[in-house]
Amino acid sequence: MTAIPHAAMALTSALGRFDSAASRAVEAATGADDAALGEAMVDMIEAKTQVKAGVAIIRFADEMWDALLSISREPKISA
Repeated sequence: MTAIPHAAMALTSALGRFDSAASRAVEAATGADDAALGEAMVDMIEAKTQVKAGVAIIRFADEMWDALLSISREPKISA
C-alpha cells in the first residue's frame, strides 16, 4: 500500500476547493460583499494548507521508498 494515491486525491480535492474559492472571491470583490470575500479567502487558505500537507506526504513517501531501497542494497551480514 502506498500513500501517494491518497495524497494525489487530497491534492486534487484541494486544488478544486481553491479554484472554487478563488471564483467566489472574484464574485465577492466585484459585488463588494466583504463577508463573502472573507469566507472565500479563508477557504483558499485552507485549501493551500491541504495542498502543503499532500505534498509533504508525497515527499515523505518518496524518502521512505529511497530508504527502503538503500537498505535492500546493503550487504547482508551473516551471524
